[in-house]
Amino acid sequence: MSDRFDLSFKNKEVRMWLYLAVPTFIVGSIIILFFDQQKYPYAPLSLLIAFWSIFYTWRFFYRRNKKKEVRKPS
Repeated sequence: MSDRFDLSFKNKEVRMWLYLAVPTFIVGSIIILFFDQQKYPYAPLSLLIAFWSIFYTWRFFYRRNKKKEVRKPS
């Protein structure tokens, strides 16, 4: 149980999630409110998919690098 999840701003994954989620929410809200939903029906969904793709790609590389640092002999 040493690999517990820390839900605080000290955790880099939480900060990155917030850095991506807040602008995505704002841009998505603007798209929903001000653009024609008949003309751009998939714009909010594609924005959400882009957010999750970027975050989990970053998280994959971040955790892989973190594991490499732990394995390095000092």
